[in-house]
Amino acid sequence: MKVRIFLPALSLFFLLQSMSGQIGVRLKVNKTNFAEWQTALENSFGVDKKLFSPGFEAGLDYWFRLKKKRIEFLPEVSYAMANTRYDSPAFDKVRYSAINFNFHTQVYALDLEGDCNCPTFSKQGPSINKGLFFHFTPGLSYFTAKAPPLVERPEFVDKVSGISFRAGIGVGLDLGISDLITVTPMVSYYFSSAQKWDKLNTISGTAEVIYLDSSVNPSQLQFTLRFGFRPDYTKGRRRR
Repeated sequence: MKVRIFLPALSLFFLLQSMSGQIGVRLKVNKTNFAEWQTALENSFGVDKKLFSPGFEAGLDYWFRLKKKRIEFLPEVSYAMANTRYDSPAFDKVRYSAINFNFHTQVYALDLEGDCNCPTFSKQGPSINKGLFFHFTPGLSYFTAKAPPLVERPEFVDKVSGISFRAGIGVGLDLGISDLITVTPMVSYYFSSAQKWDKLNTISGTAEVIYLDSSVNPSQLQFTLRFGFRPDYTKGRRRR
């Protein structure tokens, strides 16, 4: 499948680029709201539990910036997953996974004219001015949701996948540990275009099965810890 080829190819690109620039590793905890899917499961199967929250995500990004303004760009590829276990005779677990491409744009509003090699341990000036930023992130997600049935339910589709668009805003703070390593905590909020799970919400009658709307526009509160590595900066200092 094209997605299986795309992910390793993009990861290889980031790895090669990191030899001459900055690469970042992101670890995330997601609190995502799948309200309509959760309600559909409650109505159709009588289960009662928060769906797909919390979830976990890991990503790899590459950094570049404008020359004269502290506006930075960090394209990222990430993998997210979440599981919810249920005590139900129909299924025992619902699983969700997604491959995401995010294009983070970071604006350092308190240091927009700055020209330092930020973020580094040796930078000058108040750290909050140099390190505080706001981000806007458009993105694309290829998602898969599964609920393998334990019993035969011919009217129930146990797997769905598709593509959705997403966008997020947030705030973060670069903390320069050394000239090589920067740690950046972030808090973000994302919203997504519709994700549809056909036949998730069903009403079984005596003569027919009625399918209700099962579209959801997930919203997500995300906590991120990014580890940035800047080998090009340390090499430049050694040359001098």
